[in-house]
Amino acid sequence: MPRAPQSRQSVPDQLAPNPHPNVLKRNQACHQVRVLTTSKSDAKRPCSTCVRSHTHALAHAAPGASLPPKPECTFDDAAEATTTVAESPKNRYERLENRINELEALLRQKESDSSSPGAQYSTMSQVGTSPQAMHSTLELNLAPAPSASPPIGNISPYSHGLDIVWPNWPPNLPGPELLRHLVDVFFVFHPHANRLFHAPSFMTALSLPPSHPKFPPTPVLHAICAVGSLYTAAVTSPPLPNFAEMEPDEIFSLKHRIKEERPDSFAEQQARYAKETAEQMNFLGQDLFQVLQASIVLCWFYWSHSKWVEVFLSSAHCIRLSVPLGLNMCPPFHSITNSIRPPSILPPARTVIEDETRRNAFWLAYAMERQHGTGNGWALSLDDQDVSQLLPVRGDFFEQGVLVPPHERQWAHSPDLLLVHSDEQTDSFVLYIKGTILICEVKAFNLRFRARHFAGDAAVVTPYSEGQQPTDPVDPRGSQAFIELDHIVSSFRASFPGHLRNPILNNVVDNHLYSACLIPYVSTIILHDPHAEVQQSGCLSALKILTAARAILDLIYVVWSTSYDITLLDSFCTFCWFVAGRVLVRFLQAAIDANSHEQVATLRAEVDFVQSAIAKVGQRIPLAYRYAKLLENYVTQRCGPANGTVTQIAFPRPSEPGILQTLYEESVNTDRNITLHESLHEPGSFISLA
Repeated sequence: MPRAPQSRQSVPDQLAPNPHPNVLKRNQACHQVRVLTTSKSDAKRPCSTCVRSHTHALAHAAPGASLPPKPECTFDDAAEATTTVAESPKNRYERLENRINELEALLRQKESDSSSPGAQYSTMSQVGTSPQAMHSTLELNLAPAPSASPPIGNISPYSHGLDIVWPNWPPNLPGPELLRHLVDVFFVFHPHANRLFHAPSFMTALSLPPSHPKFPPTPVLHAICAVGSLYTAAVTSPPLPNFAEMEPDEIFSLKHRIKEERPDSFAEQQARYAKETAEQMNFLGQDLFQVLQASIVLCWFYWSHSKWVEVFLSSAHCIRLSVPLGLNMCPPFHSITNSIRPPSILPPARTVIEDETRRNAFWLAYAMERQHGTGNGWALSLDDQDVSQLLPVRGDFFEQGVLVPPHERQWAHSPDLLLVHSDEQTDSFVLYIKGTILICEVKAFNLRFRARHFAGDAAVVTPYSEGQQPTDPVDPRGSQAFIELDHIVSSFRASFPGHLRNPILNNVVDNHLYSACLIPYVSTIILHDPHAEVQQSGCLSALKILTAARAILDLIYVVWSTSYDITLLDSFCTFCWFVAGRVLVRFLQAAIDANSHEQVATLRAEVDFVQSAIAKVGQRIPLAYRYAKLLENYVTQRCGPANGTVTQIAFPRPSEPGILQTLYEESVNTDRNITLHESLHEPGSFISLA
């Protein structure tokens, strides 16, 4: 057919989608029909109108008239293939859905081809939001350490056509599907997620449009994305520290990060966005409690990545922010001062769940700051005497929103808090918080002992310190305060309710209870380590720290022997393991000095086992990776390289001789007036007890 030349200005109109495929628009019709305003053209070439006109002309033509054998029907040139086609919103939405399905299929194929478990991206989006229901499904599918893993495909996690799905979607958040995935793994795998947030309520809010007032605040979502990156290969995390460029105990890691020629990982970007948006909301006074929640999650990210400066400052910020929010106390234990400022700048909680969520947030901020502070000798940001808060309720009560009146619960300042636990109101998380209070008391004692002793505090005066000067060394172990604290530390785990004695049942690990079981042994080491003389015959403190270190060793073996992924343990656990490893290194050095070959082999094997367990966690968690290197360097510096001899360790470790109880009874019997450096049993080094 003859074709008329066509200018490019009409190409977009020519290719616009038509809901009626057999009827063309005016500028798509043939030139002949365009002249006939009462006629319509269709998609046929020649069109039906021109065929009818030509047939009619042939039938009624005058004699001798010359007519063309075929209808004259000319039309515009077809558009070039490279011209962009305008899509309707429905078609574009369907295309996005198809693309998401393709990406999920590619990820499933990648997982099936990999020898290690994959991220199960689509599976986690379909399982549901209940952590209890998802954990058994996802635990075996936990992605490997994602520090070197690329994002899904070659696409940016921020570009999913969000202007179509949600026109007002926050610009720096990942797409809805990826965000939901990261939130899912956060609630399933992080040990504290379901206490800082009420998971059912949070997931309901996440399904709302971003413009809805109950949609989770942006800094909370950014922080969750940063922490969630630890548990999936769908996004990138920071690489493990390079100890060729920095020491494992380096505090100021940022100066080394500046030298790295790499872009920020997805996790680092989200952490930065969380900090920036939280600070902005903090200064504006908007959603202050949610700002606290975001800051706590951000602390977890910093600590897991061993960002010491950031975690020190942000944990202090969290605990201080909780004070004007009124979370460190609960009525009626508020100040009697008439102040122009209310005890809390937050409005009263509207529901039981909201009230308990606020309380849980305070205790998690408290635990973060206290546990991180255990590793240094610096003052804490909030005195325990300023904490007048109820302890959390049991997890099932929290999830169901059950009101537990104050008279049925314990307060932070209850005198019997650490040794009396109600069966009805105690679960593993409550014991975890109590253990944190215990280790805080131990740190506070060591930190304040000299000042209290100089001030004449009767509780810290010892029978051997009369007439001493402030600069003279003082042994606190004979003081009443030390003896009472040591008794609480020694009795803490034995006081647990019967159903909470074992953190591992039927191959299932209770993360909070496991940490709570570690805490009294770490507290013993922190309390006695400054006074332990491992080569001194009869040193009570030396025996106590050795016993505590081997109790921690048993707990490492117990969790190691299960199918549980130990990289999911609380970050504080690897610190506890590291403390035990340092104690064993002290005794290993003493055994080497005493030329006790049998004990050298045993202690060396114990240290190696602790170091290998920490290194296993370090495959995912950079904090543990640092601790493993620190312990390795400590062994080399104190004891030299290993001789290659491998010794099998018997687990559980045999109990220490009954001398421990005898020594304790002798030490608290002030009538005997026996110094703690005096031999209380037959002569022999502590190496003989190893």
